[in-house]
Amino acid sequence: MTYDAWRLYFERVIEKPDAAINLAEGALILAADEYPDLEIAPHLAQLDAWAEMAAPRVQRAHTPRAQIAALTAFLFGELAFAGNRDDYYDPRNSYFNDVLARRVGIPISLSVLTLALARRLDLPIVGVGLPGHFCVKWQDAANEIVFDPFDGGAILDLAAISARVRQAALPHATFEPDWLNAVSNKYILFRMLNNLKMIFIRRAQTRRAQQAVDKMLLLDPRASGELRDMGILSLRLGEYRRAVSYLEQYLLAHSDAHDATEIRALLSNALAQVERLN
Repeated sequence: MTYDAWRLYFERVIEKPDAAINLAEGALILAADEYPDLEIAPHLAQLDAWAEMAAPRVQRAHTPRAQIAALTAFLFGELAFAGNRDDYYDPRNSYFNDVLARRVGIPISLSVLTLALARRLDLPIVGVGLPGHFCVKWQDAANEIVFDPFDGGAILDLAAISARVRQAALPHATFEPDWLNAVSNKYILFRMLNNLKMIFIRRAQTRRAQQAVDKMLLLDPRASGELRDMGILSLRLGEYRRAVSYLEQYLLAHSDAHDATEIRALLSNALAQVERLN
């Protein structure tokens, strides 16, 4: 399919109420920028098959910790999924089809795998967007058990959670309770796209970064940083009218932003290019 066709497909997936969004399907669509001929259904069927295999083991367990242990033993033991520590910034770690095929990923993509099976098994497992490190937790009326798919499903206490945050993002952080808030499916897809955006910006793959930002704005049309970045990336690509539109939106909403002077200069450049083309 073309980029525009995939984009429409993504819009259809995310327009549902958040709890009804098929997270695995949405994550697979993100890979279509790399694999425009990707077939989604076989990958969803593979997840169904794995859930069917895991179900008897999970059902034999009678406590939340035992069910977590059964699920993670299946995923990270029997199926041998693992965190890719050797090449963390390989974009294939964020393409869910590659994660399923290669059986390696980063914290958020392995968490999506865990959430996809949990959904199929009716387990109350939700995503947890720690700063710099994504994980999941079992959450019911009596239990809140955080565990880390990137580390083979290891259960995390508060000290371990703080250590992961300090190592990944905030070296001097102390634990904050809101780190453990459950996050939405849209948030998870947004964060996956942000990872891809940053990879492609570092690699100077401007079009690919722009495609990631485009879908981020479908998820959150008012995301100020993405309005700015869409303008900047469009300017780099010579799409001057598009650049003007997004840079103006950013400045209209954030006229006193720390980078407003820089963005006004970019906007003037884009406007001059539009005028030259007229």
